Parts: sequence; C-alpha cells; structure tokens
Amino acid sequence: MTKKTALHIISSARESKSYSKGLSSAIIDTLIRKQEIDVVMERDLTKTAPPFLDGNLIDGFYKHPAALNEAEQKWLTYADAVVNDVRNADILVIGTPMHNFGMSALLKAWIDQLVRVGVTYDYDENGARKGRFNGKKIYLAIASGGKLENQPDFIAAHIKAVFNTYIGNTEVWTFRVEGTAMPGFQVDYKEIIREL
Repeated sequence: MTKKTALHIISSARESKSYSKGLSSAIIDTLIRKQEIDVVMERDLTKTAPPFLDGNLIDGFYKHPAALNEAEQKWLTYADAVVNDVRNADILVIGTPMHNFGMSALLKAWIDQLVRVGVTYDYDENGARKGRFNGKKIYLAIASGGKLENQPDFIAAHIKAVFNTYIGNTEVWTFRVEGTAMPGFQVDYKEIIREL
C-alpha cells in the first residue's frame, strides 16, 4: 500500500493560542485516524519565514530553471524547498488567520515562492497555463475574529484560483472557525470538521 504524505502549513504567529493552527491540527489528526495519510511534513512559516518578493526573486522566477546562474539559484533556495514540499505531498493542510479579509502575510509570501513558470506550470500552444502538480487535495483551516456572514470569502477563492491556475487541478475543502474575538467564545474543532 502506497504511503500518503500530508504537508501541514502553519501561518499564524499566535502559536498555542492560534485557532487556525488548532483547526488545521485537528484536520491532520483526523486524517491520520482515518488512515488517509501516513506521513506529515510540518512547515511553520513563523519559524522559517518565506522571503518577500524583490527584484532578484522576480527575475529568477520568470527565467527557465536551466537558464539560472549560480547567484540566481542561491536566491531561489527557499522557493525550491517550497516546490519540493508541494511536489512530495498528496494532501496539503493549510492554516491561516483572516486579517482584513485576507490570508496571513506569511502564507501569501509562501504562495509567491511556490508559483514558478517552468517549475509548477507551463504554457500550452494556445497560451493557456497548465499546472504540473495535478491531483492534490487541500484542506483549508481559516480562523477569524468576527463572523464572515455575507462577506465574500477572499482566502478560499484566492487559494483555489492560484492552485488550479498555476499548480494543477486541485480539490479544495474549506473549514472555518469564526467569532474567535467574541466574548465567551469556545471552540469545538470536532464539530467544525464533522463532515471530513
């Protein structure tokens, strides 16, 4: 039986107080219990933060990997590690707090390190993007201090669009813990992921 690997991305700086980390960890525990994964790679972006884009990185990202010089290859060391993590994972479990309707800055920086022409996607003869890493499954764990109610879900929409455009055909499941800043808030992670 083939072993399945999960990549667990943590992007909240709140450590043990983080609801997104609590939710994503509950997802991991459930997948292990259901024997859907055998191996977990954990990447805490608050411990090893992705670099933000600068001119050198952008130049390197838009060059074919074979055309990179030695200095450019060094600049892309972190990005190469991100790509390898995603390549080797069958399932991604991504936790993020919601900040001003968006994902954490660390998670956005991690995504910016992942997307690379000639590495995660190519262009077909019609100029359409084709991802190289098809068939991944993503579980999103989003925590917000307020309740989303009728507001648009920019985080899930953003991640779905990025992965399906630049990484490959991806199935995305979203779980949320909302209202964490409200008085008397208590969380039941098992109830939130009961349909997992």
